[in-house]
Amino acid sequence: MTAGLLAAGGLAAGLSTAGPAQAASGTFTNSAPIAVVDNGSATSTIQVSGIGGRITDVDVVLNGLGHTRPSDLDIWLRGPGSNAVAVPLMSDACGTSSVSSRTLTFDDAAAAPVPTGCATGSYRPTNIGGGDTTPSGATTLSSTLAGFNGTNPVGSWQLVVFDDSINEGGSITGGFTLKITTGPAAIAIPTTGLATPYPFQRTVSDQPGRITDVDVVLNGVFHTYPDDLDLLLVSPAGASTLLMSDVCGGTDLVNANLRFDDSAAAAMTDGGPCTSGTFKPSNDDNTDVFNAPAPPGPYGDELSDLAGGVANGTWRLYVVDDDTSDGGFITGVQLVIKTDAVPNTVITKKPPRSTKARKATIAFKSTKGDSTFQCKVDKKGWKSCASPLRLKKLKPGKHTVLVRAIDNSGRRDASPAKVTWKIRR
Repeated sequence: MTAGLLAAGGLAAGLSTAGPAQAASGTFTNSAPIAVVDNGSATSTIQVSGIGGRITDVDVVLNGLGHTRPSDLDIWLRGPGSNAVAVPLMSDACGTSSVSSRTLTFDDAAAAPVPTGCATGSYRPTNIGGGDTTPSGATTLSSTLAGFNGTNPVGSWQLVVFDDSINEGGSITGGFTLKITTGPAAIAIPTTGLATPYPFQRTVSDQPGRITDVDVVLNGVFHTYPDDLDLLLVSPAGASTLLMSDVCGGTDLVNANLRFDDSAAAAMTDGGPCTSGTFKPSNDDNTDVFNAPAPPGPYGDELSDLAGGVANGTWRLYVVDDDTSDGGFITGVQLVIKTDAVPNTVITKKPPRSTKARKATIAFKSTKGDSTFQCKVDKKGWKSCASPLRLKKLKPGKHTVLVRAIDNSGRRDASPAKVTWKIRR
């Protein structure tokens, strides 16, 4: 088996990516001015979408910071999700003298913290005072932007600006910018609508016979409101199974590994939360509609609905986010397919029929993917082995090696492949 410029209302986003299976980078800006409330708080929001993978780096730019006493400022970046990470970009920094039109970039790799006078430049997050008010909904606090690493970039990011004293004020005239870099993901899930790619495709070419069983494994699933997820699997023959729809509730899925298997003990719960595990296909909404090129319903509700069809061909996984404001990604997709065909073992490399070499290398393969192997060397018993089989310190005389493939249903090749040769003195 072979495994696979938005602008509106002051918001702008630029995205650079070679596809969801590769690393991506995106720049997102809310240019609306942020008025700093004297002895109060102000919030500006950027909705991040269209970028998959796990965060590997975040930088933040404040565009046009001005304040009559900047040391009054506690400025936080809060990430998306119900279990959000928050980082103090600057707190009690910059000194007490009035500043204006500063462009401050916050980057963990910067050489220095924010200095007195906060000249335009690039700085590490700087928290001098401590004991500050934290943003609402933040459950994890980090002193560095690396605190966002490994999390889901998609969703609502907030810049929260606290002014902790009276009779002083200011603004951030150009709003703020996020620069986000992510690592690989197979499927990027937007805050609403169709995932990228749509569909995710995996081509199977080494599973002859008719399907007897299918499991689906999703590795590294991140989503800030998994109840929004609808997942439809379609076989090469056009049979379908709705793997997951309107279940798991609103608690974040964070790096969850989900296996869908008819023989699992239970389905996912409607209200959640869901964690890594093995589940029956789980659907709490029978009205789901998937946009073309997905087939029209009705859809199957068990993976056994795929049984009897051919396994070889293109499998398609359609992923939809059916509500707004939350999104995520799936790092990897694996199909575990069993068929009724018996595997056949093929020798691809063997020693010469007559040789003086006291060692030999034998390579082999199976006509079915996901096969394991057993080998029998001369008069010894059958033992597990892998290709290539390397034999050393062989004695002169005739030698025989048998190799048999065993598929993922436990079927053995009834006619093991045979290699014979002679070692001369």
